[in-house]
Amino acid sequence: MKLICVISILLITVFSGFSQEAFSGVLKYKATVMAPDSNVVWKSWNVTLYTNDTVVRVETETQQFGVQVYIRNMLLNKAYLLLELDGNKYAIHTDLSKKTDTIPKTYTVTKKRGSKKIAGLKAKKYLIKDENTEGFYCYFSKKLSNKYLQVYPEVKGLALDYYIPSQDGLIHYELVEKKDQPVNRDLFGIPSDYKRISFEEFMRAFYSNNEQ
Repeated sequence: MKLICVISILLITVFSGFSQEAFSGVLKYKATVMAPDSNVVWKSWNVTLYTNDTVVRVETETQQFGVQVYIRNMLLNKAYLLLELDGNKYAIHTDLSKKTDTIPKTYTVTKKRGSKKIAGLKAKKYLIKDENTEGFYCYFSKKLSNKYLQVYPEVKGLALDYYIPSQDGLIHYELVEKKDQPVNRDLFGIPSDYKRISFEEFMRAFYSNNEQ
């Protein structure tokens, strides 16, 4: 189950379309989780996003698997999660055009007065409330599209400072750096030593290895 939770957190990070200013470059986020009922950081990690405006590569630090890579082609609506497990390298393929979200929406999004600058970008304030929390404020930039990093897709802007509920508590993500620059196209390719399989095929291989 720990593996499934890690994959779920990685796949949180992605995506829908909206016509806004094209962006090619790097977005660096800091993720933190506070210890319950305190201001003490329990754990933290980095999430780095590269894009040429048609493909997105998200690198997420994890304790269990090291840096994990998620590559999504926004034109083809297909994605790969690169994962190393038991000495094998997998590129887990997802056809996002066939994916349906069966998880019911349990939150509301309300725009609030107020804004702030985050990594040089002006961000508008929104209140997110769900059935398990008292609500939390998130900030989104209208300048950039939410297609690069989809969280709370009701807001047609890039999330810069936001929270995601998880089994560990609220995960806080905040943009710490934005770089406008060309990105090496090799970052968006699937390495030749990775085996391309579907998520269903990967799960069958995973459970088969655990039963041995």
